[in-house]
Amino acid sequence: MLSLLPVWHITERTFELWQFSRGCSVVYSSIKSFRNDLAKHQPHWMVLVPRVLEKVALGVQAKFASGSAAVKTLVKLFTATGSLKTKHAKIANGLVVGSSKPGVVDKVISNAIVALLSPLNAVGNKLVWSKVQAGFGGRQKYIISGGSALAGALEDFYNLCGVDISVGYGLTECSPIISYRRTDYNLKTAGCVGKAAVDTEVRVVDPDEKADVSERQALPDGNPGVVLIRGPQVMKGYYKNPDATNEAIDRFGWFNTGDLGKINPATGDLILTGRCKDTIVLSNGENVEPSPIEDAILSESPLVEQIMLTGQDGRRLTSIVVLNPTELASAGFLDEDIASNLQKLSEEANDPKCSPEECAVLCQKLEDASIALRSNKNLNKQLLDDMKRATSKGFQPWERVSDFYLTLEPFAMANGLLTQSFKVKRQNVAEKYEDLI
Repeated sequence: MLSLLPVWHITERTFELWQFSRGCSVVYSSIKSFRNDLAKHQPHWMVLVPRVLEKVALGVQAKFASGSAAVKTLVKLFTATGSLKTKHAKIANGLVVGSSKPGVVDKVISNAIVALLSPLNAVGNKLVWSKVQAGFGGRQKYIISGGSALAGALEDFYNLCGVDISVGYGLTECSPIISYRRTDYNLKTAGCVGKAAVDTEVRVVDPDEKADVSERQALPDGNPGVVLIRGPQVMKGYYKNPDATNEAIDRFGWFNTGDLGKINPATGDLILTGRCKDTIVLSNGENVEPSPIEDAILSESPLVEQIMLTGQDGRRLTSIVVLNPTELASAGFLDEDIASNLQKLSEEANDPKCSPEECAVLCQKLEDASIALRSNKNLNKQLLDDMKRATSKGFQPWERVSDFYLTLEPFAMANGLLTQSFKVKRQNVAEKYEDLI
């Protein structure tokens, strides 16, 4: 097993202990040595967060984009045929694609399509996707993803590449597993975290309902609400803090995760949609969950490296957008040599070992380079077009981003905008850019 997350991260710690109990050796890596360690140790198992999977995918896609015309054509062809085969393979196996279960006729048709596409996809796997698998060492059995929801575009990308990712959901207070995807029934849908673990109850309830006299009742499947959990893995309470304990765990033993989600009516899987504390309330009273919109924009626009939505009490959504220098060069918005230098600065600032003082110097250089980009009308137009496409389906009119603040400065640990488990510190980002937006 290759270990990248901090050893005090409860998911990492739990999985390591289980691996040790099975006689598995563990190699401790870091962001800086991750790529070399993958090649050197060729791990069977890894526990990663979506941000790391995203960085790997972006690196692969950047290599494809910088290839010859022939390489780009092959990648485009095998992406189209591979995506089609993957979709119909799931239908043929009785898995849910969308919101309904496939019928007998659907399965027969899909089996035929898979058979027709198999020879072409075998060539695609040999020429293209095997190189992505080799990038992880080539021996991986499973990659476990947790810590936050895995974006739909990442699901599709790794599914296409033949890299198996199993998504789990949990919290430190639940030591840590609540639910996970079964390997024999892997519904690959953005935000899907599978079914509850053994002896675990999951209930989605109205956020405004209180557990005073009776238990809070579950909402009908498909309706979004707050995720509650009850089971033997729930903590007894916060140490010497009864007030916090009573707020988190009601008198009936239900723990409030603070996460928003819904139960898929077709499968019974839990799908996470956001965090209660992250909800943005606009001046028109509409509640917006930022995570699905952010994921959609990241999936649509290669120019966007990181994004955070804001707009609390405002009339519309705005966002802080961290740009990708390499992709800016590919799109013709930056000189390649300048982009290469900026990319190195960004990577150095993103290094967990970078001190706050060093990071401040690096970020100032990136900020200086951001000024010209903000006044680039063509860049602004392309980003707005990308954002409109990303939210054109499945989102309400008020969930569309109409404005943004551009920067090359990353959300990093050293500048206090990223946690050590690679989650964006929303409050810190909001405070940093409050005056500018």
